[in-house]
Amino acid sequence: MVGPGAVVDLRLWGKERGLGGARYPLACHGLDAAAAVRALWHGFVAPGMRERLAAAVGVPESEACALFEFWAALHDIGKASPSFVCQLEMGEEFPPDVPEVRLRHDVAAHLWLPSGLERIGYARKRATSVGRRVAQLLGGHHGTFHAFEGRNLRPESLPELGLGRAPVWEAERTALVGVLAGVLAPPSPARLPPIDAAVLAGLVVLADWLVSQTGFVRSQLPRVPQVGDVSSLRTFFDGSLEPVRALVERAGLSRTHLRDGAFAEEFPAFSPNALQASIARELPGLVTGPGLLMVAAPMGFGKTETALHAARLMGQAAGTSGLFVALPTMATADQMFSRVARYLSRRGEGETSQALLHGMAWLSPVEEILAGARAAEGISSDEESRVSFAEWLRGAKRGLLAGVGVGTIDQALLAVLPVRHNALRMFSLAGKTVVIDEVHAFDTYMRGLLKDLLSWLGELGVPVVLLSATLPRVVADELVAAYTGQPAAADAAVPYPGWLYVERGGTPELQPVQYPADRRRPVEVKLRGVAQDAEKQVDRVPVLREVLAPVAEDGGCAAVICTTVAHAQGTYTGLREWARHHGVQLLLLHSRFPARQRERITQQVLGLFGKPGDATHGNRPLRTVLVATQVVEQSLDLDLDLVVSDLAPIELLLQRAGRLQRHPDWDVHRPAWADPARGGNRRLVVLTAPDQDVRKIPRVWSYIYPLASLVRAHSLIKLHEHAPIRIPEDVQNLVDRGSSGILPDFDDELLCGFAEAELQRAAGCMVEAKTAKRFSIGTSSEFRNLAGLSAEQIDEERATTRFNADSERVLPYFLRPDGEIRLGSPDGEPLPVPARDRLTREQAVAIMRHSIPVPGSLIRGRDDRHLLPKPWRDLWPVSDLVALPHRVDPDGRVRPVQVGDRELLLDPDLGLQG
Repeated sequence: MVGPGAVVDLRLWGKERGLGGARYPLACHGLDAAAAVRALWHGFVAPGMRERLAAAVGVPESEACALFEFWAALHDIGKASPSFVCQLEMGEEFPPDVPEVRLRHDVAAHLWLPSGLERIGYARKRATSVGRRVAQLLGGHHGTFHAFEGRNLRPESLPELGLGRAPVWEAERTALVGVLAGVLAPPSPARLPPIDAAVLAGLVVLADWLVSQTGFVRSQLPRVPQVGDVSSLRTFFDGSLEPVRALVERAGLSRTHLRDGAFAEEFPAFSPNALQASIARELPGLVTGPGLLMVAAPMGFGKTETALHAARLMGQAAGTSGLFVALPTMATADQMFSRVARYLSRRGEGETSQALLHGMAWLSPVEEILAGARAAEGISSDEESRVSFAEWLRGAKRGLLAGVGVGTIDQALLAVLPVRHNALRMFSLAGKTVVIDEVHAFDTYMRGLLKDLLSWLGELGVPVVLLSATLPRVVADELVAAYTGQPAAADAAVPYPGWLYVERGGTPELQPVQYPADRRRPVEVKLRGVAQDAEKQVDRVPVLREVLAPVAEDGGCAAVICTTVAHAQGTYTGLREWARHHGVQLLLLHSRFPARQRERITQQVLGLFGKPGDATHGNRPLRTVLVATQVVEQSLDLDLDLVVSDLAPIELLLQRAGRLQRHPDWDVHRPAWADPARGGNRRLVVLTAPDQDVRKIPRVWSYIYPLASLVRAHSLIKLHEHAPIRIPEDVQNLVDRGSSGILPDFDDELLCGFAEAELQRAAGCMVEAKTAKRFSIGTSSEFRNLAGLSAEQIDEERATTRFNADSERVLPYFLRPDGEIRLGSPDGEPLPVPARDRLTREQAVAIMRHSIPVPGSLIRGRDDRHLLPKPWRDLWPVSDLVALPHRVDPDGRVRPVQVGDRELLLDPDLGLQG
């Protein structure tokens, strides 16, 4: 029955795994979830989100928590059905269906709750009724939402669908609704908009995960009441509140609080520059609620500190708690993590959790980084402010719940892809301020997903900060329109350098920034044609010996940036003899070194060319050349005197030019040829097609980048060969012209070829945009039904936030004549032996640090010979690695590995070749 006299049978169980034969009542588990919602509501959910969700259901904020507790308590009501309960031996009172119908308990909840909630006053006749929305919300607590069909809505059909033909099943579910309502006393909701239902689904999932931990359930067993009436279960619920609150606290789920203060207080190590001072002065008067801040400024102009300061101001106005900083690559995320940790250690109040989020984040010594940040800020372990990383947050999909997250943009974009638990990701973002750095690095496909994400964040009242150094105005306009839900005004282009701030429904505020005269950087640019051999292979070495001659003769620091790893390896090999002859230190950095070796090289590069003043950085080297790929484009804060780059789109060339003389403190070490104070110049040399004939652009370059973009970049650089590129004055114009508009000054034949290439580029962008639209859950304005979150659901491991992403990880190892397997080299460390068919975390880290990310095309044709040997092939996390067994001959010779039609070899100096 429904009402105060209802009683539930506590033999209906909700948990039994790991309980030593005991069964935990379904009603008790539901009330545990309700207690978790209460703890999260009061200690974790951001104030602005609490206000929004209460308004969304049309009840006062003081009463909304009880309503959401009630819904969470009902999440497993589908377990009161024969398919679930009769998995274990039950009495005759609970007969299984005959013939047996198997129905998952989440689907059972989805099917039954519209009629069940109708009995306590919820309307269910309309497709948009609250009863149906709640049913979909709770039916999706395992991460997948279900659609309603016409037959699902007829109560007389429910027994035939697997909810139990015997009357006892309907009676027990009805009693459970009545008892839980009696314990929790929820108000009646007036409505439930779909976008808010998605966020609440994330809250329910989180509550369920927390109280489903076996250790917690075992601790609750002694408290199970004898009778399932309202009075007994209310006593049980009241006794659960404190243990559950402690459980939430141990999980690292709390609000993040930052101290107020001026910019100079937040970043006392330096005085604010023009950009930082402008935002610190003007933004507080503009922020009245959630909004979008877009900052466009040259590389090395302090955008990170600007974003952190602005994010605090915007979060306070919007009532958010916490921060997520998104970057384009794992390397950039790793670099940012320690910077944010130091900021939190310095400005945080009380306890907060910080997580690193990307596919390989679990390899990083997060606790050591956080401890190092505290030490660097002079904060002792007994002070009130503490930043930590709770063990519970290590679990899959949990890291985004940390008070502060730093990770790749993929972690946020997955919220708008139809993957399991995307609602949990949306809930995780909904109460934070989101900072997205290096927006210019996103391709058309990623920007399509980003626009959909921005529409959701704008609708949910999430403040967003977008940072860019080289972003076409048309793209900036699209992103602003996506967040605000209205077309960008024609005169609302973000100034360069400068910033734009806008709130939904408001008018954009534009603020140009005067770039300091002493930071203006004219860059001398030259085009130099490369050579090609008879097989059309690029040969950079002859022209490099010439353009690098000043380094050899007078000293200096230079980088050569190649389009592919193979090109970087070949260039490094070709320059080695030249470097030895001239006493030049030669370095190589790319993505196909084993993780541990790449980290070591990266730290060496930062020590040589990084920001001065940090104890980790050494003295400026006399003569050094770094050969690298695009990994130095965004990931590393480097200061160079000369950059030599393969032809690339103009925005990427400008990014690379941004590595020229970033830090004035190094000026006293520069050679005369690179020192503007002594008549020298910052130099960017762009290696282009042989004979500077764009008809001969190497095919591999146009495979990586659109040919039309390369032709435009060639033409734009050519225009500046007799007049330097002025940074920042020329940047926005070059970026805009590089994306569209410019027609090279070529003859008719070349113009026709360019037009064809431009059509191919436009068609490629259209394909990427349509692919993003096809896979995305859509914008917030298009969202009508929770089932849309799971339409054409795809596995998260196969979901891609990058167009044509095709990445694998390989593990090269060395098989010695004595049968031993070594990592790194024939005399390297042994492959760790698992104990009890599992690897410890330390063993897993040791193995994964020898793995290498590669494109899937590199290992096309792999077969069973490239499986790890047993037992490793069956163990997480190494089971998915592709094995590259290098056989070592008795004389020490290492044989390459055959994979399909390729031979791959791990060279100690060059990395993985093939």
